Amino acid sequence: EMRRVVDLLHGQAVLPPRAGHASGTYDADVSKWVMAYIIGREWEPFAVKAFDAAGGGRQTRYRGRFLEMARGPRMDAWMAEQCDHLLGYEFDRYHALRPVAYTNWPTLDPLRHPTEASTREEAAWRRRAGRPLVGSRREYENDAIGLDAALVHPTSRNPAGWFASFHAYPYYPDFMDLDPGYARARSSLGPSSYFGYLADLRRHLAGIPLLIAEYGVPSSRGDAHLQSQGWDHGGHDEAAQASIDARLTREIRESGAAGAILFALLDEWFKKNWVVIDLEIPLERTRQWHNLMDAEQNYGIWAMEAGDTATRPVLGGEVSKWRALQPTDSGSAGTLRLGADASWLYVGMELRGMAGRPFPWAREGIQLGLDTYRRDLGQRRLPSGALAHDVGFEFLVDLQGPDSGRVRITPDYSPYRPLPGASESRDDRGTFYHRPAASRPRTDGAWAPMEVITNRARFGRDGSFYPAQGVDRGALRYGTEAASTLSDWWYDETAGMLELRLPWGLLNVTDPSTLTVLHDTAGSGEVTATAPFGTTTTDGVLAGMVRYARGAAPRITAATPELDGGWRRERFHHFTWAPWETPVWHARLKPVYEAMREAWRER
Repeated sequence: EMRRVVDLLHGQAVLPPRAGHASGTYDADVSKWVMAYIIGREWEPFAVKAFDAAGGGRQTRYRGRFLEMARGPRMDAWMAEQCDHLLGYEFDRYHALRPVAYTNWPTLDPLRHPTEASTREEAAWRRRAGRPLVGSRREYENDAIGLDAALVHPTSRNPAGWFASFHAYPYYPDFMDLDPGYARARSSLGPSSYFGYLADLRRHLAGIPLLIAEYGVPSSRGDAHLQSQGWDHGGHDEAAQASIDARLTREIRESGAAGAILFALLDEWFKKNWVVIDLEIPLERTRQWHNLMDAEQNYGIWAMEAGDTATRPVLGGEVSKWRALQPTDSGSAGTLRLGADASWLYVGMELRGMAGRPFPWAREGIQLGLDTYRRDLGQRRLPSGALAHDVGFEFLVDLQGPDSGRVRITPDYSPYRPLPGASESRDDRGTFYHRPAASRPRTDGAWAPMEVITNRARFGRDGSFYPAQGVDRGALRYGTEAASTLSDWWYDETAGMLELRLPWGLLNVTDPSTLTVLHDTAGSGEVTATAPFGTTTTDGVLAGMVRYARGAAPRITAATPELDGGWRRERFHHFTWAPWETPVWHARLKPVYEAMREAWRER
């Protein structure tokens, strides 16, 4: 692979098609624009431990043409050998030499982190504290072993040099946020655990250049990991993404690093994240739709948006686009209209008699039940008291004003365990999934918050306990898209139109391009490659809306369809959408583009 890269950069490669690899004819010499090489991807700790153990754990030496290591672990020597091979190939064939590094990340940095216990250390503290781990821990050992670029040096035949390359994001691993020394660190821009970590890494690597080859935050609705300064793994609108990325860039420079490469150029729909990967089924079709709940799909400077600009409904935009959605039902509460694209389910609620009037949120609310699979399954009772005789809803949208919008789920259908309560002692389960996650018939009016654990409970090396943290994925943000790209709903007072968009990943739709939804009946236990979540195909969505007077005993004032003592299946008209093989999409620049231009202009 290294030889192929060198050849194609020099315009000397013809690569036949191979599954999972690039191919094509490369006849343009672009080598004069190539600054350096970084080989490989991030290694998992178990691989490094196994490689070192295969050599008996002995220290070794490497002496090559262009790189050398006096003494160090076997894996460090092997990485130096691979880099030396790359340099030798280009030197011998093309008479060129340029700097080289291998990819590394904080999980394999050469530092010691007191807040990050190994699996063995954490197990001991758990036994001592009476908190044994339930299930298996599906996570890397983030401070069990490392790779140290400082052990390697260029030989006298290598004037191009050697450098260290790290993928370093501000929100993970947890030691970056929990280390008290990092928490006390400040850059010229203010408190920053990230700056504290970078300064520590820079001190260890004194004498060789340090490149932060990946960094940034995503503009995703979903949040996969919390960070104390608010630089989370997701949950940022595009304005916040721009501000955070620019600040991280300035702090990397201030730390003394040699440079930085922002991740990423564009939103990559094929990417996966640990919080949602097991609910993107089939996995090979993730490129066919855009999951706004998946942080990894939303790092881009270029937004890759579903739909086209001519017809896509926009919160706070042209009301005509909401009125162009498919009408499903009408009643005393108004008219319901639904639409879909590769990212969103759109719901337009044209409220009867409200055009030109503000909605009286202080006294009234709106509830919307969504039935996404099988009419005989799901919760039949809404908190407002509305009852469906033979239609069950999987999701409840409850709107009580700009500061109080939320989506909840029928408890059986949630794929995640709830966040631990303040009095719970066992908030450290090995798995954060709830299985089976299947819609069941219910009439008890129970609805659950859409919570997910993002930061698992853990112990530090000194026995310090760090409780689990998480988020409610169902919290809805009020506003226009112009105000925030993460807005979920908006009330257009002029038209009396309630506008709502819900990402497919929030609605347990595992692949909208094939109308595939979650329905897991396989039983409890771990989610694995051989025991994945179960799915089925939906025939569409039913929606029922009520307007109600708020209070201790809510009173329904209007409904769509009409209740007539309770909703009946024949009153509903279901909404469906056509499957696709090629999604409709368009591109636009996010605000981070201009923010980075400004940051990179600075001297």
